[in-house]
Amino acid sequence: MSKKISLGLLFLLALVLSGCGNPQIANKTGEDSDARDMQEISIDAEDGGEVVIKPAGGDMIKVIFPSQSIAENSTIEYSALDKREDSLSEGFSLSKKGEDGLKLQFPAILVFNIDKELDELASIVRYKDDGSYEVIPTDVKTRDDKTMLVAQVMHFSDYGTMKITQEERDAARESYDDMKKFNWVIYVNDSVDVNIPPMQRKVFLDFKAVNTSGNIFGTYNGYAHAKTTNDMEAMGGRIDADFSVNDENVTFQVDPYMQLAPLVPEGDEDLPLAPLVDGDEEDLPLAKLEPEQEPDFAANGVLNMRGAGTGTVTAGGYSASRGLEATQSTDSFYMVVVGPRVRLTVNVAGTPTMYFDGYIRGEGK
Repeated sequence: MSKKISLGLLFLLALVLSGCGNPQIANKTGEDSDARDMQEISIDAEDGGEVVIKPAGGDMIKVIFPSQSIAENSTIEYSALDKREDSLSEGFSLSKKGEDGLKLQFPAILVFNIDKELDELASIVRYKDDGSYEVIPTDVKTRDDKTMLVAQVMHFSDYGTMKITQEERDAARESYDDMKKFNWVIYVNDSVDVNIPPMQRKVFLDFKAVNTSGNIFGTYNGYAHAKTTNDMEAMGGRIDADFSVNDENVTFQVDPYMQLAPLVPEGDEDLPLAPLVDGDEEDLPLAKLEPEQEPDFAANGVLNMRGAGTGTVTAGGYSASRGLEATQSTDSFYMVVVGPRVRLTVNVAGTPTMYFDGYIRGEGK
């Protein structure tokens, strides 16, 4: 008999990367800071977290602490700052409780969402005690009369936004060496259980990608290793098929995420949004469809998976096994970064969508 996979087993292989489930993206989000009063939030060093600040002017600030960016579990104090005469928006102050400022092991991410369109010379700045400022290299994205400013920092004091000169922008990028010491790394190591009678299936995904530029945006290169177990009772016997498929050259581009359109049609803003989970799982800490928990960054890519497996048929007390050669599968994926967490959605034609969760963080080179 040929070792090539049969038509029936091709159908089985098509299920290798399919699945469903209720993945979780945990968000540790602080209280909204509409007043200038100091707020507090606890950040777990291993899991990371984020602080969301809503100044009175209507803009929004997010401070994202990736996994292990802080050395130990910490209580963070933060507040909005009044808009300075020379600033583009309100700023914020943040420190570890009981200390002046906060030093990090790995980079944290600042995101200013400003409700007006600014040009590329808008920048996040660190305010100094003498009233001057330090320009922080900033990525600027605009859309639909809104601006997103993103920067990476290694310590905290007071931060805000200003319009700078091209010379200041160039000099900051040349001299800001802190980020050049780090890679940004995405890890996804997750599994999905799927029981669709008579098939019982579990899919495991080990995914890692690295960006060596020192910027969270840009090109990531890595690998995807998937394993699946498929078990089915059929015709008085049992069929077991295990597959391993890999892509050793995954490449994709991470960019800022900016919403293209409102989440609900105009006039329907007061209608309740459908939950992301069903029934008893509604209390799981999934990212809700609220502005402060929309994706911060996003990417599209393709997995070119190739591998092989083994199929075993058991019936009447007898078993027979054989190797199965798998043809290449090309499947699209969509990735979002929500605070320190990553959600990877894999689409396989004709099968359910898979969701795998992981995280992103800066690491020393």
